[in-house]
Amino acid sequence: MSADILSEFKQKILAKKFSEGTISEDEGNIEIKTSYAVGKINFYTLQVNIVEMSVTNLADGENKFYLHFELRELSYAEELFAEMLETLTNLKNQQKLKILLSCTGGLTTGFFADKLNEAAALLSLDYEFNAVPFHKLYEVARDYSIILLAPQIAYQFKTAQDILHDKLILKIPPKVFASYDSGEMLNFIRAELNNWKKTSTERIIAKVRAGLIKNDAKILSIVLLPSVNQTRIAYRIYQNGEPLFEETVIKGRLNVLRDLQDILDTIPCRFKNYDAVGIATAGAIHDGFLELKHFMLQNINLQKFLEEKYKVPVTITNNLKAAALGYYVQQDKYENILFISRPFGFRASGMGMVLNGKVFDGAHNMAGEIRYMMQSVVAPEDWAKNFVADPEKVLDAISFEIRAGISIVDPQLICVRSPMTPDIEKIKDKVKEYIPAEYLPAFVYLREEEMPEYALLGQMILSLESLE
Repeated sequence: MSADILSEFKQKILAKKFSEGTISEDEGNIEIKTSYAVGKINFYTLQVNIVEMSVTNLADGENKFYLHFELRELSYAEELFAEMLETLTNLKNQQKLKILLSCTGGLTTGFFADKLNEAAALLSLDYEFNAVPFHKLYEVARDYSIILLAPQIAYQFKTAQDILHDKLILKIPPKVFASYDSGEMLNFIRAELNNWKKTSTERIIAKVRAGLIKNDAKILSIVLLPSVNQTRIAYRIYQNGEPLFEETVIKGRLNVLRDLQDILDTIPCRFKNYDAVGIATAGAIHDGFLELKHFMLQNINLQKFLEEKYKVPVTITNNLKAAALGYYVQQDKYENILFISRPFGFRASGMGMVLNGKVFDGAHNMAGEIRYMMQSVVAPEDWAKNFVADPEKVLDAISFEIRAGISIVDPQLICVRSPMTPDIEKIKDKVKEYIPAEYLPAFVYLREEEMPEYALLGQMILSLESLE
């Protein structure tokens, strides 16, 4: 039966009318080629049939879609193929490498952008240049791959690099900008882009040392990282506190139930079995239910469903609580830690707490859901306009949230993950406007790529605790 489904699924893909490019089979796998992206569908016959799908954007070499699943239902496989094809074809509008110039007012960079577009057209380069004043940079930057800062705002380089961590940020050389030398600027961009591509795929993984962990159970730790642009699901198998294997699913849309089942179904086929599952996710978790409505669970008790289906213990935790615990176990100085997180493009922060060395949940697992508090102090019309893309407004919100945490908990350390406000000293100075310096905790700023590391580690420990 499974062979029949595999054959039928392949036939449906190969019979697909695709005007954007070609769909072909090579050694049992399928490749979708266009002038702007490449999609690959690989098939693995293990104990069951496993399908692996990926999409690579040729403009920047980045992976835009990646997942794998057990081929059991033809309709579901077709659904995922449609999502893959949608992701691929949407990249057509991104086939030009979009580059954004920024200066104080946008006038001089606007003139330079016009000259660069003319030069790129003459050289048949798929580059598109636009310009924007610096105060609007973060409103439009998400649609661009490269950001060029004029010399007069070069001092903003580190801030822009921290906020737009997934973009290539460059300072325009003063001589090039002064002469509007388009040819030299294009050479500079190409050279820097090649260097950036060499390092952009290197993953930053801290070495995990959880020395007190004695349980030798294999824990599958999963962290859901929804984003305004792209959803990622990072997962890792631990044993004796050490990582054995890890991978990251990349999707445009998050369907929690189906995406988790794909991971749980395929891991035993590709690797060894796991003894317990830990899931770190956004939002509040109450009696096995996820509170966030857009997770498409339709009032399903996720914990009960997964435990009954996979016959292993399942622990579900807020991802910031897991991250707070993950940070806590890798240091030995602080017992009381607040972990505040505001992903790029999000309207409100979340908070995780470790108090006296233990994750604090509250009576209904609602501890740290400070978005409810922020809704009462920020006018609804201000949310999207000011508290998403305006760094100063985000700084005001972060400062308020930190002051609330200090006033209620009086922590020893506050971890901040907020790409829009990467200057931790500026955050501290804002907080000091209201709270005397002698009452302030220590502060540490965490970059975007550190979030899954701490959340995966913390969730693994929480899963081990639940087994005991």
